[in-house]
Amino acid sequence: MDAIIAIFSIIYNIWPFVVVFGLRKFFLTDQPLGERIRISLRKVFMLWVVWALIWQFLTWQGRQPVLILPEVINQVLFIFVGVFTGFISISWALVRWHQKRNRLSALKTLEDIMELPPEGFEQLVAKLFQVFGHEAEITNSGSDHGVDVIVTSTKGEKWVVQCKRYRGTVGEPVVRDLYGTMLHEGAQSAYLITTGTFSKQATVWAEGKPIVLFDGEALVRLVRQAQKNRRMKRMM
Repeated sequence: MDAIIAIFSIIYNIWPFVVVFGLRKFFLTDQPLGERIRISLRKVFMLWVVWALIWQFLTWQGRQPVLILPEVINQVLFIFVGVFTGFISISWALVRWHQKRNRLSALKTLEDIMELPPEGFEQLVAKLFQVFGHEAEITNSGSDHGVDVIVTSTKGEKWVVQCKRYRGTVGEPVVRDLYGTMLHEGAQSAYLITTGTFSKQATVWAEGKPIVLFDGEALVRLVRQAQKNRRMKRMM
């Protein structure tokens, strides 16, 4: 036990490097700025918890860790890092959980959908498929080949889904690319869901192919139908 206490006393001293190690996530990802900050702070907090447990263990054993910094400064900085990163991480997690829980029921218009962040729009699309009984999983960015959501239908078919959250017009080249991706992925169907519109050429090219196009108006109708289905399930 004395050996363990001695080791923990030394390990505790390197807790400032926890901040450096956690913040490196900020530079090792190509995700949006807000997401990088969230990931970095969450990483710091998770590592801080480990060191807090070491501190508590040493306190329980009645041993004072070997400190490089003056004791008062060390404790103030340690507690500040834990409280700050913990408050931000937990608050952010609660907000995201609340948004995810209420996102579908809160949407009323196309403008509401347009206000969603890109990842929120992908989550919405995945949720829509789930409400209608399918399994849906958001793909990892960077390895999706243009696919944002993978769906396993109630019949066991594989569907690939591409999400386009913008006000513009989706042209024929995008539909062609998605069709090629569908064949490459060995999927039975492809869905292209946008908040914008489709060009006439895109619509014509998709005819007769296992490609389903949802423009902004069709998406709003789908959201309303999903909301209705959820309300009916609660009543049953």
